[in-house]
Amino acid sequence: MSNVVFFSFKEEDRDVVLTIKGRAVNSSYSGLNFRVKDLLKRWDTTDSAVIKQAISKSISGTSRTIVFVGEKTHKSYWVPHEVQMTLDAGKPVYAIRLKDSSGTIPKCLTDNGVHVYSWSEERLQDLATR
Repeated sequence: MSNVVFFSFKEEDRDVVLTIKGRAVNSSYSGLNFRVKDLLKRWDTTDSAVIKQAISKSISGTSRTIVFVGEKTHKSYWVPHEVQMTLDAGKPVYAIRLKDSSGTIPKCLTDNGVHVYSWSEERLQDLATR
């Protein structure tokens, strides 16, 4: 699928990522325009196999993953799994900081040579559609 993006983020950044998604899929909002597949739905399970399967299914229908780097993304359990699943599927991973954040870059990004861009809607649009 071209230009369908998987969003990877730390749970505490959910509200900000929901806002970004809303803008991206809103045809009346001109700054962002792309489709999103994600796991923004909250899960009522702690079964990691079920969650990994859901991640894998979501990533399979996308062209790339964008990691949103916030203050504590580097402490996320799931972001490294999402990055690795994307790379294993032969798809690119991009990363962008959330506005006004300066948290540590997750090791899974540095280990895989993924550059973390500064926040701007223009840059996000570029990453989502390149």
